[in-house]
Amino acid sequence: MFKALKDKKSFLVTRNLVVAEIGYYLVFMALALSMDWGNAYLEFPISKYLSFTVIEFTTLAVFQILLIVNVITRSIKEEQDIKEVIRRGEHERLEFKTSLRWDVNKNQVNKDLERSAMKTITAFLNSEGGSLILGLDDNGKVHGIESDCASLVRNTHDGFENHFNNLFVSMIGPEFRQHVKLSFHNISDKNISLIEVAPAHRPAYLKTDKGEDFFIRTGNATTSLKVSQVSPYISSQWHR
Repeated sequence: MFKALKDKKSFLVTRNLVVAEIGYYLVFMALALSMDWGNAYLEFPISKYLSFTVIEFTTLAVFQILLIVNVITRSIKEEQDIKEVIRRGEHERLEFKTSLRWDVNKNQVNKDLERSAMKTITAFLNSEGGSLILGLDDNGKVHGIESDCASLVRNTHDGFENHFNNLFVSMIGPEFRQHVKLSFHNISDKNISLIEVAPAHRPAYLKTDKGEDFFIRTGNATTSLKVSQVSPYISSQWHR
């Protein structure tokens, strides 16, 4: 059921390798066509003992190995980075939530959880930015987002991201989506979602049934401002 999510890391590594290989081959072909390297090589004494073909394929193999090592190393570093972020715990610019929509206590979908996630994102947009990690409890214990995915019609990575996008557009607005990056990571054989939020170019409001609410980050908490507080805050945040 969750094969697409579980294979996400392998897919990204493979994709990066393919892109790197294509780039390398384009450069290699450009160099090969730019001049007759074979004849140029014959001018060197070593050509009497080692053919140009051996040199050519050895060079190609070495660069391929270096590409593979580089891509895999970067992928491992990304996972180490996310683990380090989790280890530091919640703070002003980082918050954990057990799920996006699945209530683990009631064992059912809870729309209030979706609103809570969007509230945090809105607060980051209105402050100095930050990151929200879905699939972790307040203590950093990994629960994963598998239950969230299972509750969706499309229980895949794409289905999860599509649902997130729909929530974001309806509750915050499409113009702010450019400030938000969503990615998936596998920790302890469970999948979590990292949502990185950059500061917005203008005030962001969370739409509600009664109107709109304005949120900011105060320490490691999300705070709703009163109507009388919003205007002074906007002036200090965007009109400095």
